[in-house]
Amino acid sequence: MSQKTRILVVVGVLALIGVALAAYGILAQRAITSAPATTPQPGMIHLYVDGVFTANVSPADMKPLPAASFKDTEEGKDQEGWWLRDVIKLYVKESKLTPAAQITVTGVRQGAEKKSATVTWAQALDPANNLLFDLAGDGQSVKLAGTMAGLNTRDQWIQGVSQIDVKVKP
Repeated sequence: MSQKTRILVVVGVLALIGVALAAYGILAQRAITSAPATTPQPGMIHLYVDGVFTANVSPADMKPLPAASFKDTEEGKDQEGWWLRDVIKLYVKESKLTPAAQITVTGVRQGAEKKSATVTWAQALDPANNLLFDLAGDGQSVKLAGTMAGLNTRDQWIQGVSQIDVKVKP
């Protein structure tokens, strides 16, 4: 084997090792970022299912979901974001959700007290209710908005969503 061939073989082997290490690094980083934390993290929306912490949710987690929108009944402005039902289905198997399953969304407006709203899974699925998470102006928080009774005015919307509780067991 000539000197030139040996050099090409060594360079080829080193290139393959480099590609393998890069692929391993990418896969390891994905595993770290996609692994759900086992405890609630500050600044995240904490999702609980039947009282058990399930996931830390951020607006970034919602962005891959199909976009949703409706015109609010109070001012006629477009509200855009992601359907509540789609966000819940990211973390809870739909087969576990009965029409009577309850979803409680809690939030805090800056300088205000906690506020929450409870809807059933059937209400979340009803397109007439337009229950969606709308990204706040800061891009870091979301509000729960809708057109159903009890959530059809801006004052009733849940600003600064910090927790979602899903109760699937009666």
